[in-house]
Amino acid sequence: MLLFGGAGVFNAYQEHQRTREREQDRLLAQARVVQGNIIQNLLAVDQVLLDIRTQIPLRGTDKFNFYLKTLTDAMPGVRTLAILNADGVVHGASRPELVGINANQRGYFQEAQQNPDADMLYVAPPFHTALGVFAINVSRMIPGPRGQFAGVITATLDPEYFGPLLESVRYTPDMMTSIVHWNGIRFLHRPGLKEEAGRNLLLPGTFFSQHRNGAQESTVFSGRVYATGEERMIAQHTVRPPGLKVDHPLVVAVSRKLDGIYETWHKDVEFLGLLYGVISLLSIWGLYTYQRKHRESLLREAEAIRMVEASDHFMKAITDHIPGMVAYWTNELRCRFSNSAYLDWFGKTPEQMRDIRIQDLLGEQLFAMNEPFISAALRGERQQFERTLTRTDGSIGYTWAQYIPDKEGDKVKGFVVLVSDITKLKEAELALIDSEWKLKAIIEAEPECVTVLAADGTFQQINSAGLNMIGADSNDQVIGCKLHDMVLPQYQPAFSGLTAQVNQGEAGTLIFEIIGLNRVPRWLEAHAVPMRDRIGQITGALCVIRDITDRKKAEQELEKLAQMDFLTGLANRRHFLELAEQELSRTARYGGPLSVLMMDIDYFKKINDTYGHKSGDMVLRMFGELCRRAVRNIDIVGRLGGEEFAAVLPQTDGERALEVAERLREIMSQAEVTREHGLPIQFTMSVGVASQDGTSANIDTMLNWADDALYEAKNAGRNRVCVYKNVNEREPVAETGKSPE
Repeated sequence: MLLFGGAGVFNAYQEHQRTREREQDRLLAQARVVQGNIIQNLLAVDQVLLDIRTQIPLRGTDKFNFYLKTLTDAMPGVRTLAILNADGVVHGASRPELVGINANQRGYFQEAQQNPDADMLYVAPPFHTALGVFAINVSRMIPGPRGQFAGVITATLDPEYFGPLLESVRYTPDMMTSIVHWNGIRFLHRPGLKEEAGRNLLLPGTFFSQHRNGAQESTVFSGRVYATGEERMIAQHTVRPPGLKVDHPLVVAVSRKLDGIYETWHKDVEFLGLLYGVISLLSIWGLYTYQRKHRESLLREAEAIRMVEASDHFMKAITDHIPGMVAYWTNELRCRFSNSAYLDWFGKTPEQMRDIRIQDLLGEQLFAMNEPFISAALRGERQQFERTLTRTDGSIGYTWAQYIPDKEGDKVKGFVVLVSDITKLKEAELALIDSEWKLKAIIEAEPECVTVLAADGTFQQINSAGLNMIGADSNDQVIGCKLHDMVLPQYQPAFSGLTAQVNQGEAGTLIFEIIGLNRVPRWLEAHAVPMRDRIGQITGALCVIRDITDRKKAEQELEKLAQMDFLTGLANRRHFLELAEQELSRTARYGGPLSVLMMDIDYFKKINDTYGHKSGDMVLRMFGELCRRAVRNIDIVGRLGGEEFAAVLPQTDGERALEVAERLREIMSQAEVTREHGLPIQFTMSVGVASQDGTSANIDTMLNWADDALYEAKNAGRNRVCVYKNVNEREPVAETGKSPE
C-alpha cells in the first residue's frame, strides 16, 4: 500500500508539472498571436508614416486632409493620422476638428522634439486624446533640409480595433489579456474594466517589472498579481518588430487564475485519495476475511468448488455476450468450448460442437488453408490472420482470427480461437477503394488542372491536364516540387499570401503567370480550398487551375488598342495625357528640366481636299512613323486629334528641345509620301516649344504654352519652330525655319 500510495503521489506531482507546462505553452502561444498582430499593425503604420513623410508636403490643405482620411479609413487599426509642424501645431489631420490644435505639450511630440531621430519610430505612452479616447500614438519625426527637427507625423492606434483581438485569445472566462506600454502604463485590458486601463504596473516586485528587468522576450510567472490581488499564471511577451527601430516596445500579457488551471488536477487528486482510502479499507477487510476462512478449511474448500462452478458459468455468460467468436481447441484438435457467436457462425448446436474435430467443422479446403497457423499455435506461437469465409446461408463474410496458445510450462495443451467478424469494415474498405478509383477517374477526365498541394505548396497529386499545363511528361517530374518555384517573381508574394490564406481555412482565387518545365510562359487562374483530414486539421490545398493565357493576351491587346491611335500608331489623346502627367509628376519630384512640343501639319486640309482623305491618312501615318524614329525611347509622342500632335521630352531643356523640334521639322520637310498614281506628296509642319526647369506647372498649362508658340509659328508663315523662353511671363520668342513658297 505504501508503494501504491507513493506511485500515486509521484503521478500527481508529474501531472501537476505537465499541467503547469501545458498552460505555460498555451498562454505563451496566445501572447504570440497578439504580438504577431501588433507587429503587423506597427509595420503597416510605420510604412504609411514613411510614405506620408516622403510624399506629402507639410502644409494643411483640404486635399491633404482628405488623403489622410482615406489612409485612416483603409487601416482598421488606426483611429487618426495627423501632421504637426515644429511648433506642435496640427497642420493636417484625418479629423478636421484637430487642425489648428497646439499639441506641443503632448508626450509623443516632446519625445521626438527632444530626441530627434529620422530613423526612429516613437511609441508614446497611452494618454487621453483631445477627443477623449485613451489611446497610443505612433510617430515619425519630420526632418528639415539639414536634418533638424521639423515636425511630427503621428498615427493614433484605435483601442476598439485591438480590444476584439484581446478577446479572441481568451479561451476561458477567468482569462485576462492586456497590452502594456514599456513605461508600465496599461493600454488595454480584457475583460474591459475601466479602472484597469491606465494603471501603472512598473512598481517594485510586480511581474511586469520582473519581465522588463529580465533579458528574455518571453516570460511566465505564477503568484499573486499586483493589479488584481489574485493568484494567477501570467505569460508576457515583448513586442519588438524585426528590422524596425522603436524607442519603447509594447508588452502583451495573458494570464489565468491558478485555481482554474489546476481545477481538474485538484479533482483528480481528491479522487485518487478517496480511491486509495477505499482500496486500503477493502484490502484490510479482505485480509481479515482470508485469515478467518483459512481456519475453516473444509468450508473454504467447498466454497472454492462452488466458486469454480460459478466462474465457469460466469465465463460462459461473458463469452456468449461478446460480439466476437471464442472457442478452445485441444492439442488433439477437438473442441472443448465455444460461445454462442461461434455456434451461430457455423450453424451448430452445443451438442454438435462438443468434441467435434476441427477438420470436420472447417472442411478439408478451409482446414488446409488454416493448417499452417494451427501448427504454429501448437508450437506455442501466437497467430493472427485475415480470412474470407462462406457462412452456412451462402453469404460471404470476412474475419480476423487469432490463435492463442494455452501453455503449461513447455507443453501446449491447446489454443484459444478469437475470431472477429469484420465484414462491415471490409465492405467499407472495398467501397472506399472503389470510391477512390472513381474519384481519380473523374479527376483525370477533368479538362482543367486539378492538383493537391501540401501545406508548403508541394505537389502531392495532379491530373493529366495539369501535367500538360505545366509542361511535364509524368508525375515523377512534378511530385515533390513546389508550384511557388514556377511562379514568376513578381507574383510570388501574392501566391504565398494565397497559400497562407488557405492554411488558415479560407478559400481564395489568384491570377498569376508561371514558367513551366517546358520553359513556356502561361497565365493561370487558380481557385484553392483547404484540404482537411478526418479530424478537421488542414493538411494542404485542393486547387482547380485554368489556363487563361489566350484571354490575357486578348486583354493586353485590347488595352494596347485602347491606348493607341489606330492610324499613326502613336499614343491617343487620353493615353498621352496620362503619360505626360506621370512624367511631369516625376520631374516635380526628382527635379530636372522638361519640354513639351506642339506639332501641326501645315495646310493639312488642303492636302485632304487636293489628294483625298486616303492620301491624307498616308501623310498622317508617315508623320507618326518619322516621329517614332526621330525621338528617344523615353520621349512621349501622341496624336491629340486631326493633324495636331504633341511630344513630351523628359530631362530636356529649352535649347535641346529647340534642336529636337528643328530636326523633326527638317525630317518632315524632306519626306515624301508615294501615291499609287500621281506625284508624291511633300508636306511641312509647324512646332511650338515650351520648357520648364525648376518651375511648377501642370500638363494643361504647358500644352497651352506650347500651343501659343505653335500659333505664333503659324502666324509667322508656317514650316518653322517658335519657342517660349520665359514661361513665367509668357513671352514667345526665337523663331526658326522658313515658310514654304
